[in-house]
Amino acid sequence: MLILQNIIESKYHYQPSWLLLIIVFGVMILGYLYSAFNTRFNTFVKAVFLSRFSVQASREERSLSHPFSLLLSLNFILITSLFVLQVITSEVFFHTDVDFSLLSFLLVVLFIAGIYFVKIIFLRIFSFILDKQETISEYLFIIFLLSQFLGIVLLPVVICTAYGPAPLAHACVYLGMLLLFSAFLVRVGKGISMVMLGRQATLFYLILYLCTLEILPLLIGIKLFERLV
Repeated sequence: MLILQNIIESKYHYQPSWLLLIIVFGVMILGYLYSAFNTRFNTFVKAVFLSRFSVQASREERSLSHPFSLLLSLNFILITSLFVLQVITSEVFFHTDVDFSLLSFLLVVLFIAGIYFVKIIFLRIFSFILDKQETISEYLFIIFLLSQFLGIVLLPVVICTAYGPAPLAHACVYLGMLLLFSAFLVRVGKGISMVMLGRQATLFYLILYLCTLEILPLLIGIKLFERLV
């Protein structure tokens, strides 16, 4: 009886081992990039906050095939997928029967990767239709710049949500959603300013883009996820 009375209820909750492996892998990616591409990493961070560095970086490298960009994009997809699954299963915003499992995580990964793949394809098609390859390339750079940075800042949020006590985990869910929403607003805002100020396209094409590549994929993804899980 004394032994049972001395047991203190843990404030932390169990997390599967695959979650820790993905977090460690994300940390290793960022550590490697900072060590192997220190100058490029510093320029990348400055480009997020300073427009002059953003313009310089977009002119120097628009290719998304560079190892630095590929690894940052991989980190974004993995960490953002983890956070999205944490939000879905946390029941902070809504109730769901979705389990926090590896299968659910892989489905979210496929969904997010598919969204960005389709977005790239459609933006490239729009660039040829509107004959605005320069503007679309700059906007694609902004999309991946903000997304890759989001993958970095969401990493500590994912860690605290996974292994922190319940009050901290719930607070991190709200913080992560704020970061996601802020990145979305900044990305769309920059796109609107590029189009309207530069007179690169009409308002019709802008609304068409927002509906088909920003809003519609989210609605379709939610419905598919509900059916598959």
